Amino acid sequence: MGRKLLAVMLAVVLAVAIAGPSLADNYPSKPIKFIINFSAGGTTDTAARLMSSKATEILQQALICMNKPGAGGTLGVSEVARAKGNGYTIGTCNMPAVAIIPLTRKVPYEPFKDLVQVCAVMPYEYALMVRGDSPWKTWEEFVEYVKKNPGKVTYGSPGTGTTNHLVTARIGKELGLSWNHVPFQGGVKETAALLGGHVDIINNTTASVASSIKAGKIRVLLVTSEERFGMVPDVPTMKEKGFKFSQISYMSVVAPAGTPPAALEKLSAAFQVACSDKGVIKSCAQLDLHPKFIPGKQYQALLEKLSAEWGALLPELGVKIKK
Repeated sequence: MGRKLLAVMLAVVLAVAIAGPSLADNYPSKPIKFIINFSAGGTTDTAARLMSSKATEILQQALICMNKPGAGGTLGVSEVARAKGNGYTIGTCNMPAVAIIPLTRKVPYEPFKDLVQVCAVMPYEYALMVRGDSPWKTWEEFVEYVKKNPGKVTYGSPGTGTTNHLVTARIGKELGLSWNHVPFQGGVKETAALLGGHVDIINNTTASVASSIKAGKIRVLLVTSEERFGMVPDVPTMKEKGFKFSQISYMSVVAPAGTPPAALEKLSAAFQVACSDKGVIKSCAQLDLHPKFIPGKQYQALLEKLSAEWGALLPELGVKIKK
């Protein structure tokens, strides 16, 4: 009886060993759920849909885009983290959802254990902006007003713990500004609040408000990213204004822990092609978006470095580190 059982077990192991490569070759054999962790119409949503269209061609299976916004991007990321690691659920992820927000509050996932970084695909590009009919024409005029009216000005962000929130808070700390943070559920609602006169200034991606900038409904006062934008070439960067830091964040593609390496490799390769595709690049450029591919392991190392740096900085901004 023991010999028969051993023979059966050996047969199963052999079958799996033989079938393994063919299973990998067959991936993907059905559509892949692609969870976008910010609202429809925003920068992440727009870029993700442009890239997923090309990735669909490469993988020969549809990437079904589904928006799951909220909590600074962590709601969508948590849905990916709790999915089966079979290669058929992936999602977008913003840097703070793994490197910053989990430091400040409890999230339903362990960022460096429950998720695998497939690759980073695009740096976010940010600026501080006001309504086009506001009285402030320059960054200096705005700062002067805030200083003369302590506690009166409000600034919006797409969520507490995002770089939008924290970099703006850091700017305020360095300049001695007394203003109030108002978080929103994504950049689209943040923009709507600005246009509706509910907040005075927002930190947002220029791509998500490109049409409003061109129409004169929104005025960019300061670029918080490292380089000036083609859309507003005359607007200075933070570094040009004397700050020693800039706003750095990436959009990446993540998968649940346990996703087969073969699936991760195919997904990464598909998005790498999407990032270098002329059609995708052209469409993104019209919105001042610039795809940039970073391999998953390399980006993971950057995330861990950024997490350590922000962990040291947060207490200085009055943000409590969770115990």
